[in-house]
Amino acid sequence: MRTEMRIFATLPVLALCAAAPVLAQDGFPVTLEHAFGETVIAAKPERIVTIGWMTQDAVIALGETPVAIPFQGWGGDENGYVPWVVEALEARGESLPELINTDQAIPFEQILALDPDVILAPYSDLSDSDYARLAAIAPTVAYVDGPWSGSWQYVVETVGAALGQPQEAAALVAETQDRLESYKDTYPQIEGPTFIFGGGGIVETNTVDIYLPFDPRVQLLADLGLVPAPALDTLSQDTFYQSVSAEQIGTLEADVYVGWFNSEQEVEAALAHPLFARWAPIAAGRFVALPEAFQSLALSAPSPLSLPWVMDQFVPQLAEALE
Repeated sequence: MRTEMRIFATLPVLALCAAAPVLAQDGFPVTLEHAFGETVIAAKPERIVTIGWMTQDAVIALGETPVAIPFQGWGGDENGYVPWVVEALEARGESLPELINTDQAIPFEQILALDPDVILAPYSDLSDSDYARLAAIAPTVAYVDGPWSGSWQYVVETVGAALGQPQEAAALVAETQDRLESYKDTYPQIEGPTFIFGGGGIVETNTVDIYLPFDPRVQLLADLGLVPAPALDTLSQDTFYQSVSAEQIGTLEADVYVGWFNSEQEVEAALAHPLFARWAPIAAGRFVALPEAFQSLALSAPSPLSLPWVMDQFVPQLAEALE
């Protein structure tokens, strides 16, 4: 499947965050620490390239438009754009950015030709060599702890610091968190149950990919009030997910299972799998199937753009499964 940084500033909201970027008190230059060292952004970027998930959403939500964003095959439209990005930019009367396809490799020549002021990849899987080549093109911001790690809040805060908008980023995080909190008033049953979030594969591979507590999908459901199943802590934590065999899936206890699939047919095939069907949350009907890639991506890469787009669809499904 290829597809946290501290803020040393006087801003009280961001100062409380456990993982945020280093920001000079007088604005630019901004220094951002990450897994490959630190990056200095000398002046407000105008030409922004994003790599990985969530980052382009944060840039757009903060009022800027990147010159290029990743092509999204899974969860994107026929052109590779996600619907919440299209809707946000169309509402502003702006053109869609150029797409860069990083599915197989990073297109360094294409990025060089874009003449970026900054390359933002705080939620990505850049390698050492990827980072070195990108940093030779423009100041590049990578992840802090490891590939595909970091919450949506961290991504927004990092982007906000890079763009010289830390206060706006803090307000955007608070507004989005308030929206998530509000669902508990309407659907009180979502507060407290344990859950597991996973991905398809049970029929073809006889395994289920289970996401771990530091994955954004899991963090998102925890933000809603659910509790990550303690069984997640028994799995290896060396990456953001673990494949669990059909024979072992029944040992993982949870009140509800949320799982993405590639189609309705995959959901039906999974439910026909005898070991999957006997797993307690499935047998009890406490199962939220996500067969639409748009919806799955919006939950897998949560952001201030994708969450308003998806949560009014998803939360009622989740609440119904928990009744």
